[in-house]
Amino acid sequence: MKQSLVFTATVLIHLILTPWTILYAEEYVLGNDVSPAKTGVRAKKDVTNSKKFLVKKGRATSEIIIAKDAPRSTRLAAHELQTSLEKISGARLSITTEPHADMEVKIYVGRSSYTEMLGITSTGLKHGAYRMVSGAQWLILIGEDADFTPIEPWAKNNGDRQGLQARWEKVSGLPLGVPNGGMYKNRERMPKELAKEDGEYLWAFDERGSYNAVCGFLCRLGVRWYLPGTLGEVVPRMASIPLSNIDETVTPDFEIRQFSVRFGTVDDEVMRWAMRLGIRQVYGLMIAHGMHDMTHPDAIKAQHPNWFALYGGKRDTQTDKRMNHLCYSNQELFDATVEWARAQFDIYDYASVSIMPPDAYGSICQCRACEEKQVDEMGSRGKLSNHVWDFANRVAQEVVKTHPKKLIACCAYGANTLPPTNIKKLEPNVQVIIVGGRRPRNSLSEQREAIQNLRACWLQKTDRPIIIFENYPFTGRGMYLPAFVAQTIGTSINATKGISRGEDIWLSFPRYHNEKNIGFDHFQIYFTARMWWGGKDADAEVLLDEYCRLFYGPAGATMKSFFDYCEVNYQAMERDKKKVDHALAMFAVAQASVSKESIYFQRLALIDTFLEALRSKARLLALGRGPVPKMRTVWELDEPIKIDGKLDEPYWVKHREWSQGRLREIQTGGRPIFGTSVMAGWARNGQNVYFGIRCDERPGEELNVTAAKHDDEALFYGDAIEIEIDTDK
Repeated sequence: MKQSLVFTATVLIHLILTPWTILYAEEYVLGNDVSPAKTGVRAKKDVTNSKKFLVKKGRATSEIIIAKDAPRSTRLAAHELQTSLEKISGARLSITTEPHADMEVKIYVGRSSYTEMLGITSTGLKHGAYRMVSGAQWLILIGEDADFTPIEPWAKNNGDRQGLQARWEKVSGLPLGVPNGGMYKNRERMPKELAKEDGEYLWAFDERGSYNAVCGFLCRLGVRWYLPGTLGEVVPRMASIPLSNIDETVTPDFEIRQFSVRFGTVDDEVMRWAMRLGIRQVYGLMIAHGMHDMTHPDAIKAQHPNWFALYGGKRDTQTDKRMNHLCYSNQELFDATVEWARAQFDIYDYASVSIMPPDAYGSICQCRACEEKQVDEMGSRGKLSNHVWDFANRVAQEVVKTHPKKLIACCAYGANTLPPTNIKKLEPNVQVIIVGGRRPRNSLSEQREAIQNLRACWLQKTDRPIIIFENYPFTGRGMYLPAFVAQTIGTSINATKGISRGEDIWLSFPRYHNEKNIGFDHFQIYFTARMWWGGKDADAEVLLDEYCRLFYGPAGATMKSFFDYCEVNYQAMERDKKKVDHALAMFAVAQASVSKESIYFQRLALIDTFLEALRSKARLLALGRGPVPKMRTVWELDEPIKIDGKLDEPYWVKHREWSQGRLREIQTGGRPIFGTSVMAGWARNGQNVYFGIRCDERPGEELNVTAAKHDDEALFYGDAIEIEIDTDK
């Protein structure tokens, strides 16, 4: 989409622009502020009304008008415009509900009686879309703005969660789990100067179309928000800002644009950054692990044990377990699930209810009804697909009878990732959510092919657009590899445009704008969010060029080479020291190219902090293997060993005298209350290795044996021992 804009800084320039293209001018740097910088765009005939200005020579010649009853997101949008234009020009525009005759230009933000008189409305601007349009003496920045109102019952804070279950049971009549215990985390108090009343809250579920319009307009002027806080801002300096001829509608590529951010758990800078990037958290879209939400109350486990999976002769009803698995052949469970889904629609007006198993569902219930329903031939990513998707599909068949416009959602995840083979076409009200349906951390071409095939196979099973759920690399869980994969993010998002409703992405979303890992995390978030808005022709390479040039200044070209190298080679850096060293050397050159007193050095320091773990990895790779715990393996094995767990053969008796290891706590060396001893030995022919492991247990407790056959993943639901056999590498 092309647009045009002219401004006065030192010179007057005419351009063709995309929504996020920065303007062309001579570049100069003043602290954290830069003028609009060169992008190589073509010149265009001037369409600016040069007689009218928003700001002229540092003096406000315009004002911002909003409706008297403006929604909170409209008020935020007006404030964003006011403060940003002041940063650009030094002039502070007033915000009013009534235009003044002495102001030559009126900027209308959001819907009001004045925009309606001018014939400009937000009709058709869905999911955060916006319109920017100007006249001879006015500019309108408008989109759909709506205040979200939560539906009772919901927890107001953490302490209020304790009584939520009882309140839910009272209104629903169901002793089943309530799914929205964390609703309060999605709100934050409005700034006092913008609040209509004390205690007014801003919700993540508010519609913010006019806010998006303001941000889109500021981006036309050259403003960028690469990471939270002032360090992440790129702001042009312009003494005069002319009123340009604009008439443009900008529509996002996806209706769902979610990150794992909760407004109530992040600082204000992070919250504003997320809004500036145009995210959209969707109310009523239940995505993951709905069956856990339904069955987690301890009372359910006690009253309905047969709803839960049978492993090793015992039902999976432990009250201290995070996720309990279910018997999807149980008719009572099915009937309760249908009833529970209908209650969510009736009480909370959800758009979809998740009928997805609890996390880590890898082995089917061992009861007779479930027997033979696991299809091992479909492999680890498909062996439970027929069982899980049949259950979700049947729930959808029942729910559509009473709620024809509502959806039953299920994630293609874990052992039910592949499409089922026992269903030709899913019910029209089944929403497929593919976990790893894009997976940008798989940056190699051969990895991309498998993901593309997975999406294609699912699209044959449903006529409804899919949803993508992604787990990006988590720095909070120790991710250290430099997965700066801007182009993989871009191409993978473009590949889903037109077939996907959008994305729910989980990563270590920064809670504070100065977090340790912000140097890496902001990169993932920024490029993902921008590609959600770019159209099918959006080019991540162009975004990356601009980001490197504007954000890192003199180091921009070297940082672009650094990011390109990391994208191709980061996966190999887990084992290849040469690639690690090369990447670190490239970054060192970039750091050395900027002054330590500059803002560019401060920004590079964020990347530098993230790379500390990679430097540690380089040192470990240089050491090779070890030092590691050692235990002698004994060769004197003449008689056959019976695998019965008794360890009473003469070999084991003698072995205890030669070499026996005892597991200890790794940091202090302390022994556990219930210890474990280990012996290992080779047969004389060198072909067999034997481990003799004795695990102490609390006296009187029997082993919890859950495996029913060879390679049964139900093993991990009971008592188990894992042995890693690694090479010298």
